[in-house]
Amino acid sequence: MSFDATLGFTDSTATVHLSGRLDDRGTSALRGLLEQAGTRPIRRLRLEMAGLESLGSAGARCLALAQQQLPPGTEMTVEGASGPVRAALRAAGLSGTVVSIEDSVSLPDIAEAA
Repeated sequence: MSFDATLGFTDSTATVHLSGRLDDRGTSALRGLLEQAGTRPIRRLRLEMAGLESLGSAGARCLALAQQQLPPGTEMTVEGASGPVRAALRAAGLSGTVVSIEDSVSLPDIAEAA
């Protein structure tokens, strides 16, 4: 399955829906959406990953960079990520700063439970 991503806004939240396999080829499309999200005054960047089958290292680095560039006080949340996608997020260093909504725990807590 190829990679697909869409961006939407609700109030002060930007939501990026991700599906398919995010490899090196899909990273530029994701980067463009994340840059577009950053042009608005958002308080939360919500990543909907229920349809994401895999997350390559380039995509994970793209998300890590986006998280670093968020304005202070803006949170990045992950919803619906599978185990392999959560593992890729941890490998990219996002485990301490991203909240996993479906479990209402941080990614390090998920890793410890595995």
